Amino acid sequence: MRFPLRYAYGNVLFGPGEERAALYRLETVSYPFLPEREKELWLQRLARFAFAVEADFSLWRVNRTYAGESYLAQAEGLLDERYGARAGWTTFLEGHEEHLAERRAHLPELYLAVSLKAAPPAKLGASVMQGVDRARRRLEGLLGVAAREPIARAELERLLVAEERTMQRVSQTLAVRRASIEELQWLLRRGPCRGVSEPALDANWRPNALVVEGEDGESHYEPLETDVARLANAPVLEEDRGLVVDAEEGRSHQALFCLGALPEVATFPGGRAELLFAPLEALDFPVDVALHAKWIANRTAVTQVRRKITEADNIYADQEEGHHGATWQAEENRVLARELDLNLQGEARPPLIKATISLALGAPSAEELEERIELLKGQYGTVELHRPLGLQPRLFLDHLPRPDGGEVEDYADYLTIEQFGALMPVGDHRVGAEGGVYLGETTGGAATPVFFDVTQASREGRPPTGQMDFEELGAL
Repeated sequence: MRFPLRYAYGNVLFGPGEERAALYRLETVSYPFLPEREKELWLQRLARFAFAVEADFSLWRVNRTYAGESYLAQAEGLLDERYGARAGWTTFLEGHEEHLAERRAHLPELYLAVSLKAAPPAKLGASVMQGVDRARRRLEGLLGVAAREPIARAELERLLVAEERTMQRVSQTLAVRRASIEELQWLLRRGPCRGVSEPALDANWRPNALVVEGEDGESHYEPLETDVARLANAPVLEEDRGLVVDAEEGRSHQALFCLGALPEVATFPGGRAELLFAPLEALDFPVDVALHAKWIANRTAVTQVRRKITEADNIYADQEEGHHGATWQAEENRVLARELDLNLQGEARPPLIKATISLALGAPSAEELEERIELLKGQYGTVELHRPLGLQPRLFLDHLPRPDGGEVEDYADYLTIEQFGALMPVGDHRVGAEGGVYLGETTGGAATPVFFDVTQASREGRPPTGQMDFEELGAL
């Protein structure tokens, strides 16, 4: 197995081969408290993103433990000493801080990587030579004698132009910003200590590269690849369809799952459709998600679906000639394949998404891990969670930020853009202010802390009556 990330320049990720992607942070939405019409609009928004992105993409829904140790410092300043005593206020807040540290609340964050393709060089000769070099490198890779090529400065400049276009395209449908280097470090470091603790971060860390002169006389970057790889290089042992990872922060017992076939028909809004929100938010422990999607243009998708129609018809005909006749499943496959073909040939000409969805679960001990696994399976009900033997290390790497769309495709499924939107990965249970005085927690498994900041309304130009409506207060 190769480490999936070689270098990062800003939010542009470089893989060990020719893989390039831009990494973004997506805003989540307080989903349970939305009216049904707003939920449908969010489905449409995610579907429009999947329609317009025109590139392979990956989503990581990961969990950050609430930093309870910062609570006292950020809440102390809210006291008006004309009306209260500093000592009593501090004692009051310290009680909150102790409670928050015991609860170890987790908050979901969402990251998106979109594949980048740099525009070819302006000169025809340079473009031809680049194609020859690409073919040579692929052949060397197949023979196992490939050497890592430096990153040409000209390629980097073209990638930055492509990233700007991608940013504009994504921001038309979703609230997005470029991921920072600090967030990239956190994403890499957190994998080995998943389910145990928050990773220790290095404030001075940056991916380094040497500037060298290439054979063409132009500047090239030679990445120091160990700068990236050492962030997630903890010893990993596969054991009993799981992993034992010895991170610096402690030993983590982990299990990784791939989602099986998704329901063909599921009511939206509803938990059977919102598979990347409802089951996860119902649990009181964090579960990470990685979704790697291949974007299939409409013309290619129609061709593939028509092949499926032919296969379904042949299977149905063979069963009809048998002694027991055709099964209901064979008949249903024929109907569903034709319905999908009609959808793809509609006026909008939508693409298809070939998606692999995996879950990562961690715990401090093997016993607690098994308990969490049973609870997780209970939340997914009839959706099968596969725990493949031999693929656990590769799935572990698929949950790290990477530009190549992941390696494990054994459980890939074809989704329409509406099915992708219905998964609702952007949903969470957050209500209230981002900081302030601790009021309580939301109901349900994901007991998200709720804060009230009396200064927020004036700072943000909002109505002074408060930041939570009555529906949100009902969650406390």
